[in-house]
Parts: sequence; C-alpha cells; structure tokens
Amino acid sequence: MRKFLALLLAAAVADRAAAAPPPASKDETDPQAKRITGSDNYVPTFGLRASIARGFKVHGVLAVDAGLDVPKEQTRKLAAAIRPRLISAMRDAVMNYASLTYVVGERPDIEILAARLQKVADTVLGKGEARVALASVIVFDA
Repeated sequence: MRKFLALLLAAAVADRAAAAPPPASKDETDPQAKRITGSDNYVPTFGLRASIARGFKVHGVLAVDAGLDVPKEQTRKLAAAIRPRLISAMRDAVMNYASLTYVVGERPDIEILAARLQKVADTVLGKGEARVALASVIVFDA
C-alpha cells in the first residue's frame, strides 16, 4: 500500500511539473524575446519550468528562459519546424536538473544547466549547429 501511495504521489508531482502550457496564439514566440537580442540568428525557447521536489515535498519552481544562437538559416528553419520537440527535450533537461541536481536553497549552477541544455541542442539539431544562450534562471520558492 505504501509503495502504491508513493507512486501515486510521484505521478501527481510529475503531472504538475509537466502540465500543459496555456493555449497559445498563432505566433508562439514570446514578443519579449527580441528585446534580448536583435540578431536574426536567435531562436527563443522561453517557458522552461520545472518543480523542485525532494521526497514528498515541492520546494519551488525553477524557471529558465533561454534561446539558441543558430547561425545557419537551414538549421533555423529546422529548429522552427521541430520547435515543440526541441522545447520538450529542453524542458526535460530542466526537470532533471531541478529534481536531481539542484540543491534546495542554493543558487542554480548555470554552467551545469547550460551544459545540459547544450547537449539537448546538439542531440536534436546536430553538434555545433546551435549555441545555447541563457536569458534568465530564477527559483521561485513554494
């Protein structure tokens, strides 16, 4: 019975962390994204959020806003075409960091986070095709 309750609670936390975002307008890019850089090579991947959970308690939310510097036009078109898949993989990386690596009460290690997001970009778009740029990393306490 205890294992069942633990699994049920873990599933509830996972569902909460992976809740679907609110319906977006036709243009899914954040209008504020272009304020970060005027570069045409910049592909925003905003809205990477994950619950910070330890055991049976949620300690807060890790919010990461990032983008990709994609110099090749063909790769930018690919990134735009598979944007949901790219953002999902990046969101998974943020969730893994928040639930397994982040130390509650400390500042997030942006080098580790950036390296994990870069690994995702290299896997999805190809090694060396895009460079991750972190715009903000914020921890909201529960």
